[in-house]
Amino acid sequence: MTRKSFHQTFYLLGTVAAVVALPLSHFLMGLSSFLLVLNWLAEWNWQEKKRYWQRNRQGLLFPAFYLVYAIGLVNVTDWGAAGSDMLSKLPFLLSPLIIISSKPFNKRQLQLIFSSFALATLIGCICNFTYAQTHVLEDYRQMSHFIDHIRFGLCVVMSIVFCIHYLLHPTGSGSILKLIYLFVSLLLLVYLIYSQTLSGILILMAITFCFIIHLILNQKNTRLKWTLGGLTGALLTAAIVYILYISYDYFHVKDPAPDTTELTASGNPYSFDDNPMVESGHYLEYWVCAPELETAWAMRSDSDYNELIASTLCRYLNSLGLRKDSAAVMQLTDEDIRNIERKTANVYYVRNGHIRRALYETYFGLSRYEKHGVITKSSLLERMELWRASWQVIREHWLFGVGIGQQRAALDRQLELQHSPVIDKRKGRGSHNQFLTFWIAAGIIPMLYFGFLLVYPFAAMPKRITFVYFAFILLLFLSMLVEDTLNAQTGRMMFTVFAPILLFHNDEL
Repeated sequence: MTRKSFHQTFYLLGTVAAVVALPLSHFLMGLSSFLLVLNWLAEWNWQEKKRYWQRNRQGLLFPAFYLVYAIGLVNVTDWGAAGSDMLSKLPFLLSPLIIISSKPFNKRQLQLIFSSFALATLIGCICNFTYAQTHVLEDYRQMSHFIDHIRFGLCVVMSIVFCIHYLLHPTGSGSILKLIYLFVSLLLLVYLIYSQTLSGILILMAITFCFIIHLILNQKNTRLKWTLGGLTGALLTAAIVYILYISYDYFHVKDPAPDTTELTASGNPYSFDDNPMVESGHYLEYWVCAPELETAWAMRSDSDYNELIASTLCRYLNSLGLRKDSAAVMQLTDEDIRNIERKTANVYYVRNGHIRRALYETYFGLSRYEKHGVITKSSLLERMELWRASWQVIREHWLFGVGIGQQRAALDRQLELQHSPVIDKRKGRGSHNQFLTFWIAAGIIPMLYFGFLLVYPFAAMPKRITFVYFAFILLLFLSMLVEDTLNAQTGRMMFTVFAPILLFHNDEL
């Protein structure tokens, strides 16, 4: 093996290791990145790298973001935090530089890279599912054992995109390989639904819709075009009807008008709230006998009866359409009792129908906020509170930001000034919007430049844009609206590795 072929092989294997690490290991992500940089420097073929740079000069816009982002150093007072932030964002500079100055991967090498990523994600899904079956989890987010569930959901969606691409555009003519890609994509889809990663499900739905539109626009057969159009319309209508049905089932009251003088089977009075919340089609604060609940709970469970258990018990009984008294508690199964002990507040949270659960949790959070002004059980409301506070910080530091590395501390101070109800839960968690985060940290120029970086290839390099690249950018864009996607190592590596490969190594894709 010649020195040149050794470095090219190392580059390929290092890239495979980096993408395999994305859903599985932060340590391997860092190690593979470090080894790729060492290999790139050790090649010492600067003339060849220069030729690739000249060929892919538009790709230099990607590493340039790192330099533009450095504008945020102007207002830095905590240089330790700034240094840590700039160090964590080195992939923005180094990964695109390495990719655009290296020999492009051929068709089989690209398939190896993307298939390895999909396989690693599938392994992560299997491990997470096994972990969920062997451990008691208070929150479904805890089943993501390697990286956080939001970023893992993005890996699952992107893996499905790669599998579908190679299912439709196989390298070679092996029907067995097509079946494997189909099987893997179905397994990944099942996991995505099982894990209740709502953001991933919605992003996949958006990509699927765009893909169908892409097929329709590029279809020359008029009959098939109308068929695809009709199917798309039917699927979209079915999805809307299903969501409306779930919403109606949640808010439509099934209870008759109450007789407030009626007593429990034990002869005790019920309490009725003047302005009750509706959950799962029943008034939550109607037909409540608190003393009986405490007494009956002591008979059914060894767990202490506290405020949280009381609230969970009432909501669980309500979701079953039962009154909140001792007779109802005694009707519960042992599995129901275990669910309540695990803080599961609605029977639909453990039944099949993960989209229903996600919507029910959102509706309950919105209803609770409307009645009590309390932000709880609603990640959407929590994010809206963070966005409101972020905008207040931006108004005072719109040009150069508060300084790199100081964005979270500035946001926390603003939440305290606003006496925000999410300060304890969301302290140190960031804006949950990547564009706002860039703006707070480094000002308006880096934020606008990053937006330009996402849009520019579509305008200047339309021939290089494949649907896979479009799906990847759509995935990132949608996730960055509700998450600090690129502040996490997995998000940074996904963007800085996949984006330049899909743009500048895609001749064989």
